[in-house]
Amino acid sequence: MPETREELFEKAKKLNDSEKYDEAMEALKELTALDIEVNNAEMELINWVVSSKITSAGFGDEKKEACYKALEVLEPIKICKDPEWLENYETALYECFSKLNSCVRDEERDNVWCRLKEAYLEVFKAARRVWKEKNMPGRLAIYVSLSKLSKFYLDVADVETMHICEEAAKEAKFIGRGVLDDEQYRDASEYMNEIKKNISDAEHGKEQLKDA
Repeated sequence: MPETREELFEKAKKLNDSEKYDEAMEALKELTALDIEVNNAEMELINWVVSSKITSAGFGDEKKEACYKALEVLEPIKICKDPEWLENYETALYECFSKLNSCVRDEERDNVWCRLKEAYLEVFKAARRVWKEKNMPGRLAIYVSLSKLSKFYLDVADVETMHICEEAAKEAKFIGRGVLDDEQYRDASEYMNEIKKNISDAEHGKEQLKDA
């Protein structure tokens, strides 16, 4: 008899606590294959297992394999329009793609970038509903991640994606403080500046590659 959702969750949790990350990942893969909406607790656990698995993996091909296994769990998940859920999901995605940058071969990078863009497009769709105001820190934080990834993958990153990040920061700056409290506005301002710097670095890096 197949294991239930609750059984798979508890199994993955115990395996993660025992540092058996490969087995925990397999249990979560079974869980996400059940055609369910992954809840907050499950998404938080997925984030923990992904981070633990990738961190514990060695360098090179071992790290790459860990990232690809994590993406097999993450990519089929139906995205939930909840702030905490979305933050955990995006954190796990960023962990995969940022670490893949250092271990994928040149011929793989275009494909990885396409997967990255497709995944983040879905995250952006949800983020626009979760954080309706364009200056909300949670929404801007996702553009920060994509701007960093654009810098990491500057050899294959497209200018359109960079402009999306740049425009998000400009629109947020135009709105100004809006309904944000002091802490939110401080965070939002930091994120706007970080996006601007990351994209500037990425564009400069692309120009240097052309001249090389």
